[in-house]
Amino acid sequence: MTSKELLISLITNLSLGIIKVIGGFFTNSKTLISDGIHCLSDMCTDIIGIIGTKLAKKKPDKEHPFGHGKIEYVTSMLMSIFIVLLGITCVINSFKNTTNDTNAIALIILFFCILVKLILSSYLLRKGKKLNNSILITNGTESRYDAYSSMFALVFIALSLINPNNKIINYDIIGSVIIGILTIKIGIQLFIRNIQSVIGEIDTDTNRQEILKDLILKNKKISIKRLTILKYGHYENVIIDLFVSPKMTIKESYRIENKIKTELKKDERIKYVTISYAPKETI
Repeated sequence: MTSKELLISLITNLSLGIIKVIGGFFTNSKTLISDGIHCLSDMCTDIIGIIGTKLAKKKPDKEHPFGHGKIEYVTSMLMSIFIVLLGITCVINSFKNTTNDTNAIALIILFFCILVKLILSSYLLRKGKKLNNSILITNGTESRYDAYSSMFALVFIALSLINPNNKIINYDIIGSVIIGILTIKIGIQLFIRNIQSVIGEIDTDTNRQEILKDLILKNKKISIKRLTILKYGHYENVIIDLFVSPKMTIKESYRIENKIKTELKKDERIKYVTISYAPKETI
């Protein structure tokens, strides 16, 4: 399912990127060209995301008993690095072949692209949160900030049109540099967030933890020592340490364990449940 969303994003970014770059050349807008290159780079991150999603869905094997879900985080890190490099390139290219004779059609092109990009980012973020998928969230976040950077571009293109003969301030260069700096900042933020996930991230949502605890404690013969929700990309492993009566038989503990796993796995995010036991006297 994730590949479908990323394919929609890829086609949209390709179309918008081509429109911006071609429009930038025809309207003599360096800012619009830079924004178009930024948009085409989103297409490259979509391709990386599609590959990462496919790899993350590989079945568990001997070396990876809990699956390959964390590949999503590695893929998102690669996307983040690509975004940073793009931002650096935009800043450098801003000072090459400087002109200040932008055409008004650039404003119309950019306004249309901003509208489409906001719709796309909202779609990706909504799907990412629903599927608990870091690649879609990363992609949607980058698309949202791409729309914001385009808004800055819109402002500076408008300033270039208002004061086209200004020999001191080249608004087109300023707009292109700002887009580059914003891109670098976003890439660094996304990289930091995903590297924390690779190291090992748990779900700290206390409300969700309480809901899971209520499901577990339907059985009055047990109590919870510790519950940890460990993230593996778009799915999770719930690790539970239980206190049980020392008189409980293996057969009864096995029955309780299966019942807990069945209840918890009704949550589509939970793929694995690991349970360990300790006698109540150790409390």
